[in-house]
Amino acid sequence: MDMLKRLATAAALCALSMASAGAANAQTLEQRVQRMEDESAIRRILVQYGTYLDARDFAGYAGLFAPEGEWIGGLGRARGPKAIQAMLEERLGKAEPGWINKTSYHLLSNALIEIEGDKAHVVSKYLFLTKAQDADRPAPLLAGRYEDDLVRLNGTWKIMKRVTNGIIPYRDGNAPPPPPPAGLEDKARTR
Repeated sequence: MDMLKRLATAAALCALSMASAGAANAQTLEQRVQRMEDESAIRRILVQYGTYLDARDFAGYAGLFAPEGEWIGGLGRARGPKAIQAMLEERLGKAEPGWINKTSYHLLSNALIEIEGDKAHVVSKYLFLTKAQDADRPAPLLAGRYEDDLVRLNGTWKIMKRVTNGIIPYRDGNAPPPPPPAGLEDKARTR
């Protein structure tokens, strides 16, 4: 009986210490709802990013970035929405009025979102599809990983930094832009 009391007391003390530790880490309902709203807003930005890119709406795309937001990837590096928009227009070309994208598509998946106050870090994967040259079907062209830092400004989440890392084919997002493919440089000089 004495042993039974000791076991019961030890179990009660363990349960009490675990309950108090859990209470210290518990979030209020308001905090949990805010976190879900933040995650939803961030996921929306990630979807809008691909949607704007596919539509060649580079103004909308650049508007997802903070005033000092930075884009780093295979197209180069730009800081600020105006510079990001200009870089995309220069590298990818402006869409003509009424243009409809029939040849490319961005898919985003597996977004892991970590939020700390008014800052967030997101790691996600992307797949860029284009129209296959030999058929009217999609063909994967690029697969990679985005690493994003976001900041909440005046109640709205904005991208502070996006680094694009190509996985297939491999491309380090922090490396300088690659040289033009072999032969392209020579052709440009002869035109």
